[in-house]
Amino acid sequence: MNQKKEDLIPYINNRKEASKIFNVTEKTIINWMKKHDIYRPKENYGRNKLNFEKAKEIRELHKNGVSIKNLSKNYKVTFATISRIINNLNYKDNSQISTAFVNVIYCPFSS
Repeated sequence: MNQKKEDLIPYINNRKEASKIFNVTEKTIINWMKKHDIYRPKENYGRNKLNFEKAKEIRELHKNGVSIKNLSKNYKVTFATISRIINNLNYKDNSQISTAFVNVIYCPFSS
């Protein structure tokens, strides 16, 4: 089932409401809008909000006491994104990665 372009136009900026009205997922609404060439992604949405420099700033600010909640508001990303940056899972800072060397000594038991 596809919707007509005229039916979708009023919901260009409110895909969530359209998904409720048409009883489909928001992703389906996006696909229909793309098909009719009326899809307009949200501004400053997705991966391009942050970079390695901003991640470095975030880590420094957090070290200086700024909460994850405030950082997520200021950088307009989720709490989880900030948490992953602080825990060096996203935008990895290789200087924070420590390596450990373990010496293993093999001692066979003799009888």
